[in-house]
Amino acid sequence: MQRITSRMAADSQLLAILLLVLGNLMISFGDVLVKLLGQSEVSPYQYVALRFMLTSALLLPFWWRLPRERKGLGQWKVHLLRGHLLLMGSVCVFVSLIHLPLATANAVFYAAPLMTLPLAALLSKEQVRLPAYVVSLLGFGGILVVLNPAEWHWAGWLALLTAFAMAASNVLVRRLPRGRSVLATLFLTQALAIPVSLALALPGWQPVAAEVWWLLFGATLVGIIYQGVCVLAYAMADASKIAASEYSGLIFVTLMGMVLFAEFPAWNVYLGAAIVIIAIGLQRRLR
Repeated sequence: MQRITSRMAADSQLLAILLLVLGNLMISFGDVLVKLLGQSEVSPYQYVALRFMLTSALLLPFWWRLPRERKGLGQWKVHLLRGHLLLMGSVCVFVSLIHLPLATANAVFYAAPLMTLPLAALLSKEQVRLPAYVVSLLGFGGILVVLNPAEWHWAGWLALLTAFAMAASNVLVRRLPRGRSVLATLFLTQALAIPVSLALALPGWQPVAAEVWWLLFGATLVGIIYQGVCVLAYAMADASKIAASEYSGLIFVTLMGMVLFAEFPAWNVYLGAAIVIIAIGLQRRLR
C-alpha cells in the first residue's frame, strides 16, 4: 500500500513538473506576442485596457455562475489593490519587452520571488530570518550582472518595477481567505482595474488592426492558461519539489529571442540569470 501511495505521489509530481514546463512554454509565447504588439501603434495603456476587458469578458460567465459566497466580493479592496498593481506591472512588461531582449527582461522579472520575503515582512509582519535577506541581496547582485550597469538601459528600471508589482501582488494574495475561488480572484483583479486602465488609455486611443486583435487575443488567452496551469500544478505537488521547473521559461525565451528576433544574449545575462536562479533556490530552502 505504501509503495502504491509513493508511486502515485511520484506520478503526480512528474505531471506537475510537465504542467509547469508547458505553462512556461505558453507564457514565453505570450512574451513574444507582447513584443510583436509593441511594434504596432497600440500604446501600453491601450494594450492593458483591452487585455483586461478581454480577460474579464472571457471569465465573466464562469464567475457569474459561482455561489455568492465564492464570488470574492467581500474582499474587493484586496482585489482592487492587486488589480492596480497588475496594471502597473503589465504596462512595465509591455515597455520593457520592447526595449530589452526577451532573455534580459525575463531574467529581471525573476527578481519577484526575491522581493516577496522582504515585502511579506513589511506588509504582512511575517518573521524573516537574516539569511533570507542575504540571499535576496545575492539575487539582486545577479540582476545587476544581467543589466550590466556599464551599459544600463532605462527599461531595466521598468523590468524591476514589474518584479516589484508581481511580488506585492503575491503577498496580498495571503490576505484572501483560504478556499477562495481562483477564478473569482482572476476575474475581480482585472475587472476592478478596467476604469483606471481606460482612463489612461483613452487620450491616446488608436484604431486596432485585425492582426493586432489576433495578437492581443492570443496574449490574453495564453495568460489565462498559464495562471490556470500553475494553479493545477501547485495543487498536485509541493512547491519546493516542482518550482525549479519554472526556470525552463528562461530557456524558452532565450531560444525564442535568438530564433525570432536575432537576440543573442551576452555572457553577463547567462551569468546573472544563473546567480538569480541559485538565489531563488537557496531562498526556498531557508523557508
